[in-house]
Amino acid sequence: MKQNKVLFKIQSSILLLLLSMANFTSGQIKQQHSGQTITGKVVDSLTEKKISASNISLYNVSTPHGKPIKLVISDEEGYFKITEVQPGNYLLKLSALGYATNTTHSIHIKNENVALGMIGMSPANLQLQKVDVYHKTPLVQIKTDRLIYNTALDPTMSGGNAADALRKVPLLSVDALGNVSLKGDRNVRILIDGKPSGAMSNNVADALKMIPADQIKNVEVVTSPSSKFDAEGASGIIIINTKRNNTEGVHGSYSGGLGTRQNNFNGNISIRKSKLGMNANLGNSWSWPVNTHITFDQKLLNTESFIEQETESRNKRKGLRGSLSLDYELDSNNLLISNFNIHQLTIQTDNLLKTSYAASAPISSTNNSHIRFGGFDWSIDYIRKFQKKNQELNFSVQLSKNNANTNYQSSFMQYNFRPDERGLNTGLNKEITMQLDYTHPFKIAMLEFGAKAILRDIQSAIQVDTIGQDNTYLNVSQRTYKFNYRQDVGAIYSTLQIPLNTKIDLKAGVRYEYTGAEIKAIDQQAGFHDQQYHILPSAVISYKVSEQFNLKISYNQRMQRPSLYFLNPFRNESDPVNQLQGNPQLAPELSHNMELSTHLTMKKSMINLSLYHRRNSNVIESIYKNTIHNDKPTVLQTFANIGETQSFGANIFASVDLFKILTLRGNIDLYTYHIQPKDLYSNLTHQANKTFINYKTFISATVDLKKGWIAESFLFFDAPERTFQGYYASFNMWNLGVKKEILKKKGTLGLTMVDPFQKIKNLGSYAKTDLYEQHGNFAIPFRSFGINFSWKFGKSSSQKEKYDSNIKNDDQKSGGESKI
Repeated sequence: MKQNKVLFKIQSSILLLLLSMANFTSGQIKQQHSGQTITGKVVDSLTEKKISASNISLYNVSTPHGKPIKLVISDEEGYFKITEVQPGNYLLKLSALGYATNTTHSIHIKNENVALGMIGMSPANLQLQKVDVYHKTPLVQIKTDRLIYNTALDPTMSGGNAADALRKVPLLSVDALGNVSLKGDRNVRILIDGKPSGAMSNNVADALKMIPADQIKNVEVVTSPSSKFDAEGASGIIIINTKRNNTEGVHGSYSGGLGTRQNNFNGNISIRKSKLGMNANLGNSWSWPVNTHITFDQKLLNTESFIEQETESRNKRKGLRGSLSLDYELDSNNLLISNFNIHQLTIQTDNLLKTSYAASAPISSTNNSHIRFGGFDWSIDYIRKFQKKNQELNFSVQLSKNNANTNYQSSFMQYNFRPDERGLNTGLNKEITMQLDYTHPFKIAMLEFGAKAILRDIQSAIQVDTIGQDNTYLNVSQRTYKFNYRQDVGAIYSTLQIPLNTKIDLKAGVRYEYTGAEIKAIDQQAGFHDQQYHILPSAVISYKVSEQFNLKISYNQRMQRPSLYFLNPFRNESDPVNQLQGNPQLAPELSHNMELSTHLTMKKSMINLSLYHRRNSNVIESIYKNTIHNDKPTVLQTFANIGETQSFGANIFASVDLFKILTLRGNIDLYTYHIQPKDLYSNLTHQANKTFINYKTFISATVDLKKGWIAESFLFFDAPERTFQGYYASFNMWNLGVKKEILKKKGTLGLTMVDPFQKIKNLGSYAKTDLYEQHGNFAIPFRSFGINFSWKFGKSSSQKEKYDSNIKNDDQKSGGESKI
């Protein structure tokens, strides 16, 4: 309670500070914009297409050939603005590469602004020589609300997948099984090309393995999402942007990788002619069979009773992913976009288990499971731009349909222990999303507002059969039922961005969300209906000390709803000891986030420091319960809103260029874990009201060996991850990679190595309650070698702006691959 009061006082102080600053600087704003403003848009006089980077010069009418009074450059949309122009008569001259100079005469300024509208420029009748423009994009870029990691520039990414790419991104951490954390919190949402993917709603860890790293352009980590984004997780949003070529003509690429652990092939083609453009992608991935060794033991603290289990597991997987994107320019201000994505993943697992209870002889059993995820996402977007710069209207509709099916069959050597059984769980998740956004620029501010509706329909059918004395399977009616989950989400939001002066910028907003949920389990007479309302504020103040140094302070409140992975009441009993079951009565998580960050850029180096505090309530975590099932001790993993967690942390990222050929980068994230469980769950943990310090860190070195050769070494360490009942073991990994440009820089050939001196990773876990103590270990082969190749054709540059679907469903907490 004391901590909550302190946090409330801090938040109140920040809000008072914002109001004071706004009031104090209101006079300065008027002073800053003294004089009048001239605005316009530069376009091609024949096609009315925008002309970016044109030079606009303002002259006094009496000295048309002298020095210009004002000189500005048009932006990517062709818009320009000349401010603080005093009353008088002026001439305006425009120039752009490939166009004849255009002069507008006799602009008369009185006591009001002048809007020139579209100004046409005629193409010059000159044959221009070829001009090569080179611009080196840094690997890591820092923006006001996000960090961007340009994966396409990383020489060691070839042959890997999206999980490998995210491991290299500052602020992020990915464990051995592919579970993603941002600032030590797994409660994140991942978007693909700015849009939600149905593949992420089932199992994020598996979905990431389906995306080849070769096809990722960059990864954006949005640490301070505004109210425009859906109510998001505790730490932020991760946007994976894939490669797309929007240049006129036909272009494409092909990439592939073969390795001792995983393989992938992927092809892209883009066709653009005049106002119509198309991008298509198709790829697959698969792994060689992986043999793992799993051990588990649990001991009751008040008796001699214990459980021991040893599992030999063989796992293989394969995935398919494809996309088709079409865009059509109705005219220079109206655009239509349609995206269609498909995905499919199958996982086959064969287990041989040996289970012991107390001093009894081991009981052998086999368990074979087949899991299949698949579905599609289709969206259509209409984007309307206006004459005024940054004025825009977006309307989007998206339909998603995804299946998640699990089949298993268990056989036991001793019939009197437990009869053989088979189970089938078919899941279907359908979503319809509609979203409207409008952005309107004012003289000294920018206003955004919009509305959104999400209609979710989740169905899950469960059927369990056991074998009888005559070796025929009989249905178990009490374990066979249907589960329906209906959720309707409505939201409205508004954000306002306003410069308080030339160095301080404020962006604040609020989002209102309504959630109506109905759960019904047919044949079990269980279900309920729930309605919730949330008001979610956000605010960011940025202070530009200089061109190289800036500061930022932010606050936002978010929430995240559980997905089917957490809600599904199907109890998988294929393993006699370790079983999993969802909880359909989970409530959404709520989070409060505060961050203070600074960024410093120097000639050959950069450093980014952020201090943050996060408080989560209704936290959803796994809980392990010791139960008696089929007259035998059983460990049931389920989920619950266990209470409240708090975390204080600091993240430091630095990069430095040395000797013109060497770049060093490093990142360290230090944060605390403190949990206050609800009284209902206090006896299930020994971690209550204790504070633990965790860390995640990496260091990398990239060497430019010249003549197309690039090499990199990447090493990271993660401390043991604390959980509600215990912890998971620490994790580390070492990557080595080298890449060579071939075929006149149209292709690359690369070699990668992962942990060349460590064949097996042992991933341990520990949990303890008032009744029992348990240990687990997951031994998995990890050392791998791979060779990869990529080739591209067509032009590599892109001058056309990329538009993405406006729909970003980032409100659901997604499932991750559980550890043992």
